[in-house]
Order: sequence, then C-alpha cells, then structure tokens
Amino acid sequence: MDEFARMMSMEGVRPLGRPKETPGRSAGVPRATATRTVAAPTEPAPASHAWATGSRARTALETALGRLAGEIRDGRRGWATGIRQDGTTVTLPASSGAASLLGTADRQSLRLMIVGGDGWTFVMHPMMGVATLDEDPTDPD
Repeated sequence: MDEFARMMSMEGVRPLGRPKETPGRSAGVPRATATRTVAAPTEPAPASHAWATGSRARTALETALGRLAGEIRDGRRGWATGIRQDGTTVTLPASSGAASLLGTADRQSLRLMIVGGDGWTFVMHPMMGVATLDEDPTDPD
C-alpha cells in the first residue's frame, strides 16, 4: 500500500471499489458472540468518500465536467475552482474539457481542483492524480 493510500485509510476514506458501510458496523470489528462476557458497543462508522487514482481519476473528472455542463444547460448553478499552493483560488475553465482543465492546473501549480453542482462535489489533487466524486450528504430532517 502506498503512502497516500495508507493516509486515506487512516482518515476513514474507503477505496472506490469497496461499498459504503452501514452505520453502527465498522469493518474488521467482529460481532459479539455468545462466548464473550463483555462486548463493547460499536460506534457509527464515520462518513467516508471513495477515491480513485490514475485513469479512473481522469474518468471521474470527465464525469464531473459532464454533470456540470448538464446542470448549467438546465439553468442550475455549478462551479469549478482551483486552489494554489499559497491558498489563493482561481476560477477554472470547466467548459473547456478535462485536457484544458488539467493543463490549467499544471500551469497554475494547483494543489486542488473542486468542481461542484446541485448535490454533488468533485475534488482532485491533480499533481497526485487522486480524485473523489460523491453525492453531498443528505440532511436526515
């Protein structure tokens, strides 16, 4: 496991191919059995997001840009923002496509690219080739 994957695992981020866990049940925590005298209650699993690398990260970027274009065509709001190393932000040309966006990220030395729309968010670390695309959490109320 590489260093980034280890760090993501420690932070509760699940790999893309593994499904989200049900609340109250953590992976690797055995169920209480009849032979045990004391069983610690399990805590709800923290909210986690999938992440992808390499070509799957680029596919996630293309998917996010496609969603953004569709939402803009439908009159809904969306955005594409880049964050530089010094913390300043730049508006990204999301309508130009993935190649142009990645070129801009490279020229501007962006640490993060964030694309979002109605109920979803895409985040990419372009220098590491790592991305996530997930639905925003729903409010239980």
